[in-house]
Amino acid sequence: MTKSQVFFWLLVSFIAGVAVASYLPLNLTVVAAVFMFGGSVAAFGLLRLPERGSAAVAGFLAMAAAFGMFWFLRSSRPPASSLAAAAGERIATTGMVDDDPVRTAQSQRLVVRRDAGGERILVVSRPFPAYAYGDRVAITGRLERPERFSPAFDYAAYLAKDDIFYTMRFPKVELIGRGYGSPAYRLLFTLKHRFADHLASVLPEPHAAFMAGLTIGERQSFPASLTEELRKTGTSHLVALSGYNITIVADALLAGLTAAFVPFNAAFWLAATGIVGFVMFTGAPASVVRAAIMGLLVLVARRVGRISRMRNALALAAAAMLIANPRILRFDVGFQLSFLATLGLIYLSPQLERAYERVTLRLSAPFRDFGLIRISRDPRDLRRAPRRPLLAATLLTTLSAQLAVLPLLVWRFGMLSLVSPVANLAVVPFIPMTMFFGFLTGATGFASDLAARIAAAPAWALLSYELSAIAFFSRIPVAAFAIRGVGFIVFVGLYLLFGLFYWRALRSRRASNI
Repeated sequence: MTKSQVFFWLLVSFIAGVAVASYLPLNLTVVAAVFMFGGSVAAFGLLRLPERGSAAVAGFLAMAAAFGMFWFLRSSRPPASSLAAAAGERIATTGMVDDDPVRTAQSQRLVVRRDAGGERILVVSRPFPAYAYGDRVAITGRLERPERFSPAFDYAAYLAKDDIFYTMRFPKVELIGRGYGSPAYRLLFTLKHRFADHLASVLPEPHAAFMAGLTIGERQSFPASLTEELRKTGTSHLVALSGYNITIVADALLAGLTAAFVPFNAAFWLAATGIVGFVMFTGAPASVVRAAIMGLLVLVARRVGRISRMRNALALAAAAMLIANPRILRFDVGFQLSFLATLGLIYLSPQLERAYERVTLRLSAPFRDFGLIRISRDPRDLRRAPRRPLLAATLLTTLSAQLAVLPLLVWRFGMLSLVSPVANLAVVPFIPMTMFFGFLTGATGFASDLAARIAAAPAWALLSYELSAIAFFSRIPVAAFAIRGVGFIVFVGLYLLFGLFYWRALRSRRASNI
């Protein structure tokens, strides 16, 4: 085993340790036992080198897994706080609104960072008066610890991933002052809201709401009917600002630039700059930053072209994110979608591209026989990744990511959408172009309402098609049905099936190269 391979499997072992501790009721005694066992095996292997080198590696892998378990257990404990004794009682405190509030017709959700101890409290208040990031407020109400709603959803752990361990429901909220916090964040959130207002002023509903969800992840004005249609068709990820979206957009942007005969290196840096700019525009929340890292990895994968290097980069990125916050592996759906979509684009996309090239060669045979076109049969030419039509490239990217995240969607949302693959293939290839015109519409709105209306015309046409397609597929009888109790079994089974298919395809490819 090479050093690169050992490094990769150490990272995978750490990630596996975090995953095991996330889903199984472990304690420090079990973790210590695994670590000591791994240390014993590693010591045995080191003493018997080179005959027992594999034993040493296995021991270090077990130690890395034990460290992952410990790291999760360590982070899952609430930090010491003076508020712990006040849980369940009525308190009065002051703090600053630490994030962009989430508003609905019935309420607004504020994350308030307490002045005294720095704890973050989730405050659910009435929709008016509206508060913004950087407002200092005084809150008086009953302090509560979040509860676990059901065995399937640990609400307390879900909030803990964002360092929120306390909540208040409809307390008395008084404004003390405005303009606190980071000036950069205040500017970004202001621009984000004005951007959404520009979309709403030139696009009808639900087009404006759907576009706001696509471009900035804003879902506050989503009608219930659209939410249900997205759920039935398995397209809810489109408005989640996960790595699924960003990877598809990044890959499509790279394909579009190269198709326009932009040099590959220039296209790479332009696409990377676009992702970074998008993150800054959305206010750089942690979920979007993690998604952007995965999107950048996809670009690097296209540039490097070697799976062995990319798997190391992906494992390193995931391990670094889990060291920063190990709770996201279980409770952050965006991280899960980002990781799996990137995995699909690294491993599945090359297989689908080879299949596409083979089909293209076969379909073009009659034209080639008559001398109308010339296509090389040299397999080396296929590895050079010739320019493909943008639609074909986006379809391949979409299918790769969709196959990779499908089992996760079934498990996490407890619903199997029978129309999801077809619905996504019908809609997702047009999403990058839709987002382009959406950003153009919102951006030109800062300068001219007329320019925004002109840019909104193609955006409206694309949105009309996408919304109509989603509505059409959602109305198909038995478009989706609930899966209760067996979601995790289906989740594991589907990934084992995908792994088997990939392994067989890899074996066939290696056999053909012999």
